[in-house]
Order: sequence, then C-alpha cells, then structure tokens
Amino acid sequence: MADLRTACFFCNNAIKEKKTLEHIIPNSLLGRLRIKEETITGRKETQYSRIKVPAHSSCNSEFGSAYESRVLNLLEDLDSLYETIKSEELGLPMMYGPDESATAIITTWLSKNYYGLFYYDLISTQDEEWQEVCSSVVAGRNFEYVRASYKNGHGFQLPSSLYVFKTKNANTDLVTLVDPSSILLKIGSLTFILCICDGYLTKSYLNGEVLGRLRDWVRQEDERDIRSPSHKIALGEIAALRSCIPKTPRFILSDDQVINMSLSTMVANPDECYRVDEQALSNARAQILREFNIELG
Repeated sequence: MADLRTACFFCNNAIKEKKTLEHIIPNSLLGRLRIKEETITGRKETQYSRIKVPAHSSCNSEFGSAYESRVLNLLEDLDSLYETIKSEELGLPMMYGPDESATAIITTWLSKNYYGLFYYDLISTQDEEWQEVCSSVVAGRNFEYVRASYKNGHGFQLPSSLYVFKTKNANTDLVTLVDPSSILLKIGSLTFILCICDGYLTKSYLNGEVLGRLRDWVRQEDERDIRSPSHKIALGEIAALRSCIPKTPRFILSDDQVINMSLSTMVANPDECYRVDEQALSNARAQILREFNIELG
C-alpha cells in the first residue's frame, strides 16, 4: 500500500504541493456540540478535533463546499431533517447517481466519516492487529469504488441504507462496526445509522411498518428511561439484520459510474430464497448487544 500520509484521502493521488489536513468531523460542528475536546475511546484515545487525514487543498475545499456546508445547514433544524429523511424513505432507488436529497447528503457525509476514521487510525496507530483491521477497510474494493464515485460527481459513497431515529437523550455518540460495515452518529436528538455500501439491501428488508415499529420501540424505551442506550439497541437490530441477509452487495464500475446490481435477482422464488433466518437474526442481535454491554430482559 502506498504511503497514506502523502496520498489524498479523497482521490488517492499523491500530494505534491503543500498538503492540507481534513477534519473528519468539522471543527465548527464539534464546537457547536461542545465536544471539540472530548475523546473517542477505541483502541486508543483521541480527541475528536485531532482526527484529520491528508488531502489536496482542492479536494478538501471541494468536499467542504459540496457537502459539509450543506450538512451543517441541515443540522440547524433537526426536527425538519428528521421528517425530510423519513419522507425520502418511501422510495427505494433502483438507479444510483448524483442526488441532491437530504438522504444523499447525509449518506455521503457519514460515509466520509466512516472511512476517514479508519484511514486516520491506519496512519496513526502502532497496534499491528488494529492496523490490519483498518487496512482491510481502507484497502477494500468498496473504498476504491467510493473514491471513483466521488471523482465522477456521485458523492463520496456507494448506495447505502440510511436510518434516522429521534430520542430525548441529547448526548453525542459515535460507533463504527467493521463487520457488518456500519456507522452510528448521534447528534443531539437525532441518531443516524448508515449501513455502508450495502447496495440498499438492508433498506429493502427494513422499511415501512416494520421500520415504524422499530422507531416506536426506540421512542418508548427512551420515554421509559432517558438514560437508556436505545440508539445502540437500534444499531444492534439493524446491524444484525444486515449480517443475516442472504444476499451480497454487488457493484459494477464503468468509466463514469458505479452501477448497483445488489437488488437484481434471477431466482424464481426470491422471497423464499432470500428469507432471513430468524434464529440466526436473534443470535446476531444478542452478540452485537453483548459487545455494547447491553443485556435485554
């Protein structure tokens, strides 16, 4: 692998001029949330404000103007953003391309956060075991496709299932999962959960009334005890489902686009062929929640 310290996080080309450092989570947002000096605890402790990756100044400013500034605007009104994303869930996009929706803007931003966190850890950690984990994410085919998608103006993302939940608990939280690839970012009353590069497969299973019931459960749990980690329980439910879907995301990269083939099928009985095993789902849910130190009654 090339020296990531001298390669641009966004485009992967060598940085020959003076490099800039891109904050994975914007300083302005950290300041507004009053977590600029707070610490993420993983394999090592790092302040949010120190998490930066190398980038061309042009790539840095381009992403900032195209996405980050719009994300910050959307976050000014969390209630409106919640309702907007919910309304955009009604249609499952069969075609993937440039999109100005709130869902696409938040998705590309969360995707950048996800890959940026692993990129930063890969170039900064001395833990060889964790380096291997981070390298598997950064050197993976999906990240290559994400960069190609960004170069072609489709956003720094592949088709990914986005979910939003609302709670009274306004604490900030950030969780990443390597397998299945997922990120949770809790900002104020909203929790965003993104299934990274799943080709919308998770959204094809978890939508409509089923998703509504999960939101109701999170709301009720939050009302029962505001300290409840209901947002992490929602992540456990979504990540467990993602890990049990008997179908693999599939993408085709052409000269100017990434084609999502994940939802296509040639089998005669797709409902039966791609049915989720309920026992496997229950086991996966319990395993993920144990990792969060959560035991459900």
